[in-house]
Amino acid sequence: MLITIRGGHFFIWVGNLICGLNETVDKSFYIAGLSRGIYFAYFYPISLTACISIIRRLKGLKSPVGVFFEKENIDTLDSKSELFLTILSSMAQEESRSVSENTKWGVQKRFQQGIVHMPTTFFLGYDTTEEGEIVIDEEQAEVVRRIFREFLEGKGCPSIAKDLMRDGIKTGKGNTTWTGDSVYKILRQEKYQGHCLAQKTVTTSYLTHQRVRNRGHQPQYYVKNTHPAIISEDTFEAAQQEMNRRSLMMRDPDKKYRQHYSGHSPFSNQYYCGECGRPVIRRRMTSSRKGEKYYISAWQCRVTAGRDPDYKDCKTSYVHETDLENAFMKIMREMKENLDEVIEEAKQAIEKASLSPPEQQRLEELNSQIEAITDRISDLAAKESATSDAIYDATLRHLIYEQEILQQERDSLEENMQEQLYLEKQLQSLLVLLEETEELEYFDVKLFKDTVERGIIYKERIVEFQFKCGVERTICARERKTPKKEKA
Repeated sequence: MLITIRGGHFFIWVGNLICGLNETVDKSFYIAGLSRGIYFAYFYPISLTACISIIRRLKGLKSPVGVFFEKENIDTLDSKSELFLTILSSMAQEESRSVSENTKWGVQKRFQQGIVHMPTTFFLGYDTTEEGEIVIDEEQAEVVRRIFREFLEGKGCPSIAKDLMRDGIKTGKGNTTWTGDSVYKILRQEKYQGHCLAQKTVTTSYLTHQRVRNRGHQPQYYVKNTHPAIISEDTFEAAQQEMNRRSLMMRDPDKKYRQHYSGHSPFSNQYYCGECGRPVIRRRMTSSRKGEKYYISAWQCRVTAGRDPDYKDCKTSYVHETDLENAFMKIMREMKENLDEVIEEAKQAIEKASLSPPEQQRLEELNSQIEAITDRISDLAAKESATSDAIYDATLRHLIYEQEILQQERDSLEENMQEQLYLEKQLQSLLVLLEETEELEYFDVKLFKDTVERGIIYKERIVEFQFKCGVERTICARERKTPKKEKA
């Protein structure tokens, strides 16, 4: 049996069936099929080793199968053909490597110039005009805004996905099936704030064409303002911080605060025990009054409730949920009456978190150095060059490496500065909420979620509220009545 190859490929037909003989499939199945009278297959060798191996296996069949390359005039059943085929295959493999390197160089050069490729075929929220301009699809964009809004309001990714399916909302591919993972990927997608992180994945081999996530294999390029933004940068950063906070609940290094995220109650994941440091959980408890049973919701240390297998020694009392609500509203009323005291305490916390003068000076120097290096990279990338140049590549890699080192130092200082900015922003938010909220009699869920960072429950039902602006207040959640003195 002889198979004819034209242009580096050969096709063996069995009626309307094409059998594939490829490194990515089980070749033994197709070769066995050939020995049983299947005369046609598809052969596309991806490397020199694969090419020689497959041809040898074809020759080794009970009824040897030869391959005749018409262009090169090589018949693999000829004993002298393998040497020529090895040489030609080596040349073809080297050509493939050269094309791959040149293509990769061209793509990276475009990234360096700020030119990114952003397909929108299945991208929820965006579309591309006939002129190639990326525009916002307002109907889909509203779904994206809804996902970010509900996540910041306390919902989990699975809950958001369930609500989207209930409302019949379609995904970017037009399906009505949502998963928690698909919602999570939308929350992590930086493109929704108008920026693009290029080269998230890379091809590790020009032979297998396998793509993997870029974990330091190649430099990444963060290009700003490449297309219209659907959400603001503040909203995106708030979502990233909230995701990191929820993630740390299950990855606490000392396992002291490890817990699952829950959004069932405004107090979920908000309270901790002041004696052992473990999370406080919600319990449904039974009580009775005048012989009639009723249920109450209370919050108790996870250890005291017997839900912590690693720790046993804690005897903190539980606190009724209504008592916690009343205690919070009482503190808010007191804070509204003493705004000057709140502002002064918050300013002290802000000053403590601020950068020192030397740190502030160093941050300014780093910003100037990074800006200068960025300009040099842009100028270098803008130079026209038809082929890859060793000096050009080495200079560019050195600049990118130097930029990354300075960026790491700047990120560390900016992370400290972010705490200062966060406290300032939260103070302004607290003052606005206190001014706009006239009635502070009944428990306000939004007010609690927007202002409180965490609560600490101590013995004797003493509760400490730590506010997001750095202010702390302590109150007894359930004041016991003073017993009457007996008459003498």
